[in-house]
Amino acid sequence: MEKIDMEVDDFLSYCDYKGLATKTIRSYDQTLKLFLQYLKDEYNIKNSNQVTELHIKNYIANVKEKCKYTVVSDIHSKKQNIPEHR
Repeated sequence: MEKIDMEVDDFLSYCDYKGLATKTIRSYDQTLKLFLQYLKDEYNIKNSNQVTELHIKNYIANVKEKCKYTVVSDIHSKKQNIPEHR
């Protein structure tokens, strides 16, 4: 597990500690995992200190270009949900 993964886990634990709704935490978890996967695949980022504003802007442009339903963090969920049909 990379440092950036542990940082996200810490953030999600903090959200749970603060009493955020389970649905909200799951949404944060999914969103952050997709972003982390992009950072790892495109830039080999392993630490949140390496993330720049340009990385974030490029990610947003990438998601807009691909459409949010075609980006998945788990390939198995893509087979189940068939995002291309949405």
